[in-house]
Amino acid sequence: MINEILLVLVAFGTATLTAITGIGGGMILIAIMPGLLPAAAIIPVHAAVQLFSNSSRALFGWQFMRWEFVLAFVGGSVGGGLIAAAITREINLEYTPLFIAAYILFSVWGPRLRFNRPVKGEFVAIGFLQTGLSMIVGATGPMGQAAMLRKELQRDALVVTSAFMMTITHSIKIVMFALLGFTFLGYWKIIASMSAGVILGALLGTHVRYRIPETVFRQVLKWLLTLLALRMIAITLA
Repeated sequence: MINEILLVLVAFGTATLTAITGIGGGMILIAIMPGLLPAAAIIPVHAAVQLFSNSSRALFGWQFMRWEFVLAFVGGSVGGGLIAAAITREINLEYTPLFIAAYILFSVWGPRLRFNRPVKGEFVAIGFLQTGLSMIVGATGPMGQAAMLRKELQRDALVVTSAFMMTITHSIKIVMFALLGFTFLGYWKIIASMSAGVILGALLGTHVRYRIPETVFRQVLKWLLTLLALRMIAITLA
């Protein structure tokens, strides 16, 4: 019972954080879940809870959605999810987080890349990688977030568009895990409780976000992305 209460409180807190900054909550949540749930249930349950967290965050600010990025992302996500489901038990992706971390650090701190015309397929590739790798490492949201930060999207558009992208990622993950034999009904109580917590957290965080100046938001987001990337490196190399 104590574990369940703790998970609900953490789900609320991390959803509030993510609604403010657009990122970070999912990774913090999945980092806390080991020991509180069976190992085999961590990523599937995390996906189900994050589906509610991200979809509610997107719904609360739907008017800021940047559909041109979302539609490209969806196309890549389907392919990434299908391939990940087929190979997830066959290959060793132990060092994958290092590549994700390097991409994030370059996107946040690297030189601005200037092109004479838009790069074709960027968000298709991000959707493919983010969804595919998410089935294995659990939380890959910073990839899409870092790409949109580089495009200098305004705060609300960045948070809401990222939330919808992760809604797609987690929806595909749930379908794939169900096809692989995971029984979500066996965990419906904790999923329902944590989902209620993340919806309330998303609502609170959305109201707080509107009160934070844009310049402060961007600085906090850059450093949060950086810390998450460094955490990936440290955990992978430990």
